[in-house]
Amino acid sequence: MQGDAFVLSHQSPTFTLTPQAVEIQLPSVRSRDGIFANFAKEGSLSLANMKAIVLLCLLHAVFGQEQTQFSWHGPVLTTPPADPNLNIMCTNDQAECGCCLMQKQMARMEELFNMTVKEMSQQLMHSKMTLNNIKNNRTAFSVALNNERSLTCFGSFSDDRGIQFRHVFLNLGNSYNVQTGIFTVPYSGVYNLAATVYSRSLLDLPQATCALLQLNGVAVAPLVEKNGLDSEDSNTVVVVKHLKAGDQVSVNLQKGCSICDDTTHYNTFTGFMLYAAEKA
Repeated sequence: MQGDAFVLSHQSPTFTLTPQAVEIQLPSVRSRDGIFANFAKEGSLSLANMKAIVLLCLLHAVFGQEQTQFSWHGPVLTTPPADPNLNIMCTNDQAECGCCLMQKQMARMEELFNMTVKEMSQQLMHSKMTLNNIKNNRTAFSVALNNERSLTCFGSFSDDRGIQFRHVFLNLGNSYNVQTGIFTVPYSGVYNLAATVYSRSLLDLPQATCALLQLNGVAVAPLVEKNGLDSEDSNTVVVVKHLKAGDQVSVNLQKGCSICDDTTHYNTFTGFMLYAAEKA
């Protein structure tokens, strides 16, 4: 070292600790010019300084030894291989015990980390499968009777007729058949269904609107307006119902009734799945 600095010998300092103070015996030191001077002396330190000296002692014990390099085994190994020399190291050399315990803790942390990564990967895969299932099962349709510039009517007839809603706003999943007017349920689940019918007498005569929302040919809800006080009648129904794959939903016009529409789209038929469910 430069100047009048002294170099400590290889001997380590010795400490005597008491509850009130610490006695320290310093080793001999040698100056740069080769003159030996013994600075060994006994002294008393306050309790406040005891902590600092003990800390220095611990640092000397840790950093004065060769440090073990810790390897990272990677996330592919759930349980890192155990080192058979760890217990021997602690038994034969107490100074290495801290490193031994540190290696064991690192191995344990790696094991827990990889277990967590595996669990998160499984949850991520499950979430992706659920999301893909939702995307694949998306079903919705919305249609109107027609899109004519002038008012065009459907009916009346001498018997009941299924209504073909020809103008398509949306047919996600292609489950609605424009030719038959029937929505065939692709996936079991809970669905929202809505229908609106409207009629107007071209001759301004009293008019009646009457139709049925049907499931597999059975009436679910009526759409009837027969007040007879004016030349326009309409009705709307909205239902939420559990449907099974293969069920058929339609709107049926009853005999003697008619509905009329144009670009204003008074008559509509709409349905979409709220969520998939095998049972109600």
